[in-house]
Amino acid sequence: MYYYHALKNVIDLIGPKRFRGICSDNTSNTTTARDMIHEDFPWIIILPDACHRLSRLCGDICKLERYKESIKNLRRALKYLKKSGAAREHLRRKRLEMGITRGLVSIGKTRFASIYFASAGLLRCMPALRDLCVSKTITIKFAAELEELVAVLGPVAKSITCLESTHSTVSDVYIFWLACMAGVYDVISNNHTGMTQSDKDAIREAAQARWLQMIEQAPSDVYFASFVFDPREFCHSV
Repeated sequence: MYYYHALKNVIDLIGPKRFRGICSDNTSNTTTARDMIHEDFPWIIILPDACHRLSRLCGDICKLERYKESIKNLRRALKYLKKSGAAREHLRRKRLEMGITRGLVSIGKTRFASIYFASAGLLRCMPALRDLCVSKTITIKFAAELEELVAVLGPVAKSITCLESTHSTVSDVYIFWLACMAGVYDVISNNHTGMTQSDKDAIREAAQARWLQMIEQAPSDVYFASFVFDPREFCHSV
């Protein structure tokens, strides 16, 4: 009830007619609060959190057995480079020497799809790391597995980045979810990835489940309706 009363006080202060939507993640206290606000003010539409759901999809994919070892090696490599100032400085000099302007990215607990950005950062610096490594801690096989993980998570992470923009609209949510699903499908349909059929099925099921939660089983059809009535999208067939 705390969240409901806090929201209600702000809405009453500003004026209920000035609000048209309410968005939150799917924890029980926040969903209860937004449902109660919607009951009080029916014109305030419930908007499922698009970025949060996409981030959960990244989490679903990262839990697959296929990627556990890659993510474990990723964490180990980043932890070593974070703790070793000398190694970090050698890497900085080597990547600048090779024209790699962007460095490594840490895995954060609060940033959406941080595994993707950390993996992409390590792959970006891989040529410099290969020159510096004398052991076989980071092998070609590890790089190939990491490339596959980045390819699978890429459409999801890039959609999150676009939807976090202050210029994104409710219509964009539907567009980027479509693009995300299509991108994931393209990756798992590629016969050169080396994925087993069970891995492909698991990724497809995870993507389908999040799509159903976000679009098909949403409290309203606001995202699809906005896409249909968006003047920019009249040229597309639905």
